[in-house]
Amino acid sequence: MDLMTSRDRRLYGWCIAALITNMGIIVTGAVVRLTGSGLGCNTWPHCTAGTFTPHEEMGIHSYVEFGNRLLTFVLVAVAIGLLVRCYRVHVTAQLMALAWINLVSIALQAVIGGISVLLELNPFVVALHLLLSVAIILVDVKMIWLAGPHSSEAVDGLTMGLVRATVATMCVVMWLGTVVTGSGPNAGDSGSARTGFDIQTVARLHGISVWITVALTIACLAIATTRGLAMMRRWSIVLMAVEVYQAIVGYSQYFTHLSPWLVIWHMVGVALSAAAVGALWCSVRPTPSPVLNRKS
Repeated sequence: MDLMTSRDRRLYGWCIAALITNMGIIVTGAVVRLTGSGLGCNTWPHCTAGTFTPHEEMGIHSYVEFGNRLLTFVLVAVAIGLLVRCYRVHVTAQLMALAWINLVSIALQAVIGGISVLLELNPFVVALHLLLSVAIILVDVKMIWLAGPHSSEAVDGLTMGLVRATVATMCVVMWLGTVVTGSGPNAGDSGSARTGFDIQTVARLHGISVWITVALTIACLAIATTRGLAMMRRWSIVLMAVEVYQAIVGYSQYFTHLSPWLVIWHMVGVALSAAAVGALWCSVRPTPSPVLNRKS
């Protein structure tokens, strides 16, 4: 039986498009930073004083940054299309709320990006810019689960807590990753400020958080296997595969002193990690507490 027969295929397609575009802009944002194009458009919302578009005298960096800004309109268009479809098919209140959160977060993301330019790529603002993208990806994965042919498995409190801990530590990994980036050489512009933290120290802290997350993922896989939780097992394996990929790229970055092109592949891994850990989270749900029947 086709699991989509009772669901709306177009809505599901819009949810997938939202996820793909929001993952994509993480990668294009990395290209902007690693090509030194972060201030290619030196103000916001204009590209430069008096004009919204770059001109030839501004150089190639302005076109790279402007191209990334244009992608925001693609994200907005997809978010609006998704929201319109939600109203047309009368979705649940939860899915409608998530669709609105997706749209509003993209608009907020554009504002934070603009502020980062006005503050000449302050590393803490740039970090917030990335972390909001990660949060949007988690929202998009949840929408896919609600709109598509996906199910979740009821689990006990210990298992649910383990999955939530894995999600939380993954968020810490990504936050510490932004600290590493903000302390390293790939600032997005040669004149941009850095955090001032010792990059060796923050890189080691980042590495420790990664291994804690890997250990939790292995625990998720072990519990899912022993308890016959097929969905949880599947997404634990996917997350583990992404973590292995990220470890290979991450340590290669470390030993090659943050090679820009390796950083781009690492950002691909960030997007994949957010989606995979979101799917693991969505694959389980708490077992409802039993309702005790009381005699009146």
